[in-house]
Amino acid sequence: MCGEYNGWANYETWNMALWIGEMDGLPDMIFEQAQREVEEAFDDDEFDKWTATRSLSKYLEELCHEVFSNEASDSIQGPLADAIGMYYAAVRWDDIAEKYIDEAAYEMKINPSAIVV
Repeated sequence: MCGEYNGWANYETWNMALWIGEMDGLPDMIFEQAQREVEEAFDDDEFDKWTATRSLSKYLEELCHEVFSNEASDSIQGPLADAIGMYYAAVRWDDIAEKYIDEAAYEMKINPSAIVV
């Protein structure tokens, strides 16, 4: 299914963001990483939002694979394994990451005029 879903890029992205939000402590862990990414991407009164978002996106994808995987899912084969792979491939990790980066930049009082995209 393509197209926007509940304000997200697609259903898979919306669904993953929902699952992330439901995991106890996971949103806080991601937000703390987002703050670190913002700090690293802020230099000489300029904030490189693209770099921070891209880095957090990779972190998010790896973290979610780790958090939502288990021994049973690792042994799944056939069409179900393909479906799970297609689901993960459809998630727009950068969209989820951008929400956290925006929130961290706001909390850290980064001047919007300093943002370089």
